[in-house]
Amino acid sequence: MTIIIPAQAHRQLFQEVNETPQNNDPDDELDITYKYPQALGEGHYRRVELRQSLLLEIESYQRHDNLIIQSIDRPHPLEFWFMLSGQWRESSV
Repeated sequence: MTIIIPAQAHRQLFQEVNETPQNNDPDDELDITYKYPQALGEGHYRRVELRQSLLLEIESYQRHDNLIIQSIDRPHPLEFWFMLSGQWRESSV
């Protein structure tokens, strides 16, 4: 089964699950780990702000179903993705 969800609703699921995100280093408020919403799967998502406008995001999760996140284009000058396992497909609808 495939779940189709708007980007705003996807963000809201993360906010509801992570009312108090976990700081990996108490002295570094820019290194935060979030739980993955159980409605979508299980695992975690880590976001490290290395400097202004430079983020490192590490995701480790297993989804229950395929997921399509509907979003609009957003400005970003450069973005790299590396997947160690699984599949990623981007489509313009």
